Amino acid sequence: MSKHQLKSTIRRGAIFGAVFALVAATFAPAASTYADALNPLTERSLTLSSSSPGWSFLDASGNGTYAPPNSGANGNKAGNTFSFRVSSTAEVQAMTFQYCTTPAGNCMGPGNNTSTGVSPAIDRAANGQTMYNDQRSDLEIVTSSPSEVTTFDTKFDAESGQPAPYDGGGQYNSNNAHPNVPARDNSEGNFIVLSKAPTDTDWHQIEGWDMVASVNQTYDGDPGLEGEGHSTGKNNFITLTNDTDSGTLEDIDAGDYVKVIFFGTDTNYITNPGDREFFVKINTYSDHETQDETTLIDGGVTVANVMNRSIEIQTKVLETMDFSVGTVDPNTLDSGDGDGTEAGPSEDPSQFTLATGKNQHGPCDAIATAMNTSKTERNVLRLGDEDGEFSLRTDTAYTTHSYWRLSSNSSGGATVYYSGVTLSNTVGDQINAIGTTAQPPIEGSEQFGLALATNETPGVHEVNYTVERNGGLGVFESAEDNDTNGIHATTTAEVGSNPSYHVPRLHPLVPDAQYDNGAGSANIEYGTLASEFAFDPESTVIPAPFATGTEVLDCVTGKMRYIANIAATTPAGIYTTKINYIAAPQY
Repeated sequence: MSKHQLKSTIRRGAIFGAVFALVAATFAPAASTYADALNPLTERSLTLSSSSPGWSFLDASGNGTYAPPNSGANGNKAGNTFSFRVSSTAEVQAMTFQYCTTPAGNCMGPGNNTSTGVSPAIDRAANGQTMYNDQRSDLEIVTSSPSEVTTFDTKFDAESGQPAPYDGGGQYNSNNAHPNVPARDNSEGNFIVLSKAPTDTDWHQIEGWDMVASVNQTYDGDPGLEGEGHSTGKNNFITLTNDTDSGTLEDIDAGDYVKVIFFGTDTNYITNPGDREFFVKINTYSDHETQDETTLIDGGVTVANVMNRSIEIQTKVLETMDFSVGTVDPNTLDSGDGDGTEAGPSEDPSQFTLATGKNQHGPCDAIATAMNTSKTERNVLRLGDEDGEFSLRTDTAYTTHSYWRLSSNSSGGATVYYSGVTLSNTVGDQINAIGTTAQPPIEGSEQFGLALATNETPGVHEVNYTVERNGGLGVFESAEDNDTNGIHATTTAEVGSNPSYHVPRLHPLVPDAQYDNGAGSANIEYGTLASEFAFDPESTVIPAPFATGTEVLDCVTGKMRYIANIAATTPAGIYTTKINYIAAPQY
């Protein structure tokens, strides 16, 4: 049988934690007259196992108990999933993935490590403890022993192309890991290549690939130039090659889907950069030995020439993405200074200025991480009785909330995921996750869950800013912005007439049913119980999707509400968790 066939062309594609999300996007290579098909791969996306920066690899308690490789809290040893669709009939024997700080032109490896200044060469420090203490890390692809995953037939769900759901019951952590994710000791491999036809339901594995990581950073056309600060010196380039004929694999036809998954293990992983966005350029080649313009398959777009010297016009629209996660929606904040005039340089800062550092609302301000930028503690929520040091009680359900905001020019829409574990203490006790089926609050029973808080307008899903209070005598819902109450008048005055502004809403994303009922009361004292919550305990290793759409995203906003209940037998202790939100646009 002939070697596996891939074809390239099609549209444009790409990607990107209560902690943050890094942004990643794929990139269509520049035009090449040597390309077999002068169109890029389409429906491309990149999903990260963790959106945490590479220097962040501990859980919310400051230890690694619930942050094994390939988990949501571990940005140091992360995994990446690439998906794309092919159309060319050229045979693919090689694929490359190049991580850069920009989507076009020269390539600098992503990261924020600094040079020691010892020599003219870059001499950037290793991704070691010193840099992690300074909250710095460079993207680095570590491959001490890369090998193909060997458990696809026994441990994967063929329909989703992901490790099969864990059905063993109970909770698990790094000492009782998800049994279907490739073992962290790399004994079951760390990468896999899958494909399926548009008419197929299931994915199948394409075997016979070899993986190599290298430094491929260019400046003014000089590959590997490390002087003058133009290279991090870290591996930023993955090459997959296949020169085998197994005789058992199906050929890949035009229009088929391809998925390439790199899992994070103890010895083979991808360290996320320390900050900011990054981009990944994907290329496919027809030769496993030579990868250059003569063997390139997925080229760019060219203009045909005829005898009358046609006019050539070329342009590009590059991928864009803004994704913010925090505890305060700036649309709810007052941008005045209390005396009826807008805040200015000589006046006291407004509520809005304290939280954002700006003086006036914009049509799509990023979610703020605190009510005051001077606070050292950011994106931290207190859950429990405000008069009892934020402790939980058996006779009351307590809630809190955060926000995320997403914009992207992804024509194919996007999916938003969460990744994390239930509330846990440092000795391994956990409050039971509600599960993947939405449940109402049940006082006296252990529960931890989350859901989107939106209004009931069909198809719009406007943000519900209501905070649950007990008749003014007590507050069940403690959050950073409890003193705000919906869109502030100054927001409407400053951006209400801007055609780019709309009331914060989830549309065109559609929430999954089990996460679509987070608004309303969680305690009978506040009114009829109306809210429901869910939480997938597997999300720490396989991020759980909760909102999906197929259109361009214009300032999409989600309010995430969290609930906790305890039983009389719940062990005492300080419980924490760390929730990552991950956005994956598809172009």
